[in-house]
Amino acid sequence: EERVFMHPSSANFSVGNYSCPWLVYHQLVRTSKAFLRDATESSSYALLLFGGKLDVKASDELIVVDGYARLSANARIGALIGGLRRKVDDLLSNKVADPSLDIAGSTEMKIIVSLLKTDGLGH
Repeated sequence: EERVFMHPSSANFSVGNYSCPWLVYHQLVRTSKAFLRDATESSSYALLLFGGKLDVKASDELIVVDGYARLSANARIGALIGGLRRKVDDLLSNKVADPSLDIAGSTEMKIIVSLLKTDGLGH
């Protein structure tokens, strides 16, 4: 781990405080120091839903996303998120096969929108 900074050309360069606990980025550039480019805030549920491979460590009440991001959660949350991700993958595959298919109104997409809007708090 090392300290990184927002690149001066980044839209987030002048942001002092972030409302989300995670930043995701596309590019790390090393010049005078390590800079992030193309970075954006990410909520915990956005990481859980879209962030890479999930490793549920039930005995530790932990979900590790993509071998890096460690989130406290019980095993049930990990199982539910894993199931939701599989359903969404199926929906997206069906959408690719049939572009006219409307998936926005599906139960799974409504759940995802709710989780992303409320970060799982349901308000």
